[in-house]
Amino acid sequence: MSFRLLRSTFPFLALALSVASCGYIPRQVAGLSVDASWDALPLRKWLAEDRSEPVALAFCAPPACGPGLAVSVVRVTGKDADITEGVLKDPERLARALRSPAGRGKPVKTLVTVERLRGGPHPGFAIDLAPADNGKPPAYGAAFGKREGGTLSVVLVIGEVQDAVRETAREVAARELGS
Repeated sequence: MSFRLLRSTFPFLALALSVASCGYIPRQVAGLSVDASWDALPLRKWLAEDRSEPVALAFCAPPACGPGLAVSVVRVTGKDADITEGVLKDPERLARALRSPAGRGKPVKTLVTVERLRGGPHPGFAIDLAPADNGKPPAYGAAFGKREGGTLSVVLVIGEVQDAVRETAREVAARELGS
């Protein structure tokens, strides 16, 4: 009797488990190559909060793909969308906040450079972070965003080579946000 019950409920159980596990299956980031060098991560289950919705995260580590890169796509709503959109349009706000020692015990020893990225349909910026003592190589970032009603979709790329970060951000933004 129990075997028959298990056998008759197995398809429903398998379907329920597969649907429930969909959040653990990561989504690839559009605009990246589909080869084995890029790995997707199940970001939604790791970082989901009420104010933002992680959509996709992928990374490519050397030596598989030259410079190391991490690419994410996030949807932001409410007040956080307004603040983030403001930073996309005026990245110097972010630079000032990163340079400010307010709330920290010691002064910031990081050189921060920001630049608005123009020439595309969406507001964006690039950021360079380097230790003041040149002890480690700099890190580079780029972001683009697209507002649709109360939601702001953001593409963020972080990596080790400035040109690769900027170009990847443009390519992914074109695919993820549209042109």
